[in-house]
Amino acid sequence: MHELGIAGEILNVVHSEAAKHEAKKVTVVTVRVGVLRGIVPENLRFLFESLARGTIAEGAPLVIEEEPVVIECGACGTTEAGAMTWECPACKSPDIFVKGGDSLRIVSIDLDT
Repeated sequence: MHELGIAGEILNVVHSEAAKHEAKKVTVVTVRVGVLRGIVPENLRFLFESLARGTIAEGAPLVIEEEPVVIECGACGTTEAGAMTWECPACKSPDIFVKGGDSLRIVSIDLDT
């Protein structure tokens, strides 16, 4: 369950930013997660909320924005978001590159100061 480590790292960043801005409370944390990361959003949300208990982030929802897979064809230049595929949906070339769907980043941390 790699979501536990990720939830802990997110919480560490949240605590660091809250301290930097002398916040009284963290109200919302938003993250963007690529589908290729293999993260189960419900698990990440549950673990974040569990780890946040008793901290400045207790009760702050973790909003998860899903980033779809984006592929680009080296042969015809087609770019398409959607499911992972092994060939270009337009020209059927296997010359494709993954251009999105693998990110994991904190988008925003809302604080009460």
